[in-house]
Amino acid sequence: MISEPRIDISQTKFESPVKCIFDSQGASDFQQSVAIDRLKYHLEKYARMIHGQPIVHEPSGIEVVNRVVSLLSRLSELVDETPPFSGPRRYGNLACRDWHDKLDANLTELLQQVLPQDYHKCIPELSYYLGNSFGSSTRLDYGTGHELSFLAVLGALDMLGLWTSEFSGKDVLLLFDTYYKLVRKLILTYTLEPAGSHGVWGLDDHFHIIYILGSSQWSSDPAVPMTPRDVKNKVLVQDYADTNLYCQAIDFIFHVKSGPFSEHSSMLYDIASTVQTWSKVQSGLLKMYYVEVLKKFPVVQHFWFGPGFYPWISDRNGQKLPIYENAESEKKQPPSMTTMAPSNTTMYHLTTRPIPHGKLSQVHKLPTRGTMQPPTSLPRTFNRSAKKE
Repeated sequence: MISEPRIDISQTKFESPVKCIFDSQGASDFQQSVAIDRLKYHLEKYARMIHGQPIVHEPSGIEVVNRVVSLLSRLSELVDETPPFSGPRRYGNLACRDWHDKLDANLTELLQQVLPQDYHKCIPELSYYLGNSFGSSTRLDYGTGHELSFLAVLGALDMLGLWTSEFSGKDVLLLFDTYYKLVRKLILTYTLEPAGSHGVWGLDDHFHIIYILGSSQWSSDPAVPMTPRDVKNKVLVQDYADTNLYCQAIDFIFHVKSGPFSEHSSMLYDIASTVQTWSKVQSGLLKMYYVEVLKKFPVVQHFWFGPGFYPWISDRNGQKLPIYENAESEKKQPPSMTTMAPSNTTMYHLTTRPIPHGKLSQVHKLPTRGTMQPPTSLPRTFNRSAKKE
């Protein structure tokens, strides 16, 4: 584990993040970056902080935490002010683009209300990650890459020292609970498409971090009210959805999907059936996240890098990592705040020949929904041999 990253606002340069991952080689280089170290650090830190803690629905004692909650609440109000268009459309109501336009128009001002005056210089970077936390205005979808962006926002504020020494697991849960409520509202209001979903053979159409955090809440808790097997029980899940993020996520699935749990959410069902303790669920899901999300090109290609919070530099020697840019693919990128940074930003690019076509063909591509073959077993990241807690 790396030491706690801290950023001196007065000594740090901030710029609008730019795209650095263009192919599977970039996704591989990402694994040796300072950026991924910081993301992993904060995910594991927050997972530890919430052990044995329920979600508490009351304001924080930290002003900046309450300001972030108020920002998210304002974005929820914008959903109410932007009703979906009428007419049949299975996925992606176009009114969502109007909501994103309002988000873009208000984001800088909202962040200025959250941050002390001396910290406004970081808004070019922070606004990118926050703006990208709510799905794509172009593709009208939401997935684990957007969820990762919100983790990046919380990690950025943490690195600035704005959470203060009083920051606790209760505050972590308050922030994530408010965020997930907004995201579920967006998904239901605008029928957002799952982004890069593995379909029935994936963990979840939209989320992954929520399961890590929810299982962590009940890890090593001697008074745990439910076992992993109990999530098959809809009544119990609903009873604890208000205080546990794992149950929240399962309860959402029960509301939006019909049919047997074992069929529409086979991996979650297998975890419930075979993994006996919440600590093993949590550790398995964390390892799975590092492999199935942070190492997958289709997801991390949308995570961009700025010099302040999540720089594209090596964690081994501090040197800038190479960028293997596929210029042709960038020409097709639609101009949107959640997909492009301003053209006047600067970032190191390795001047090299174009990547051979044969190498580009190796880029991992997720299959179309419903076309994947079922896994032969639960991922190896889960150790089923643990004793019952």
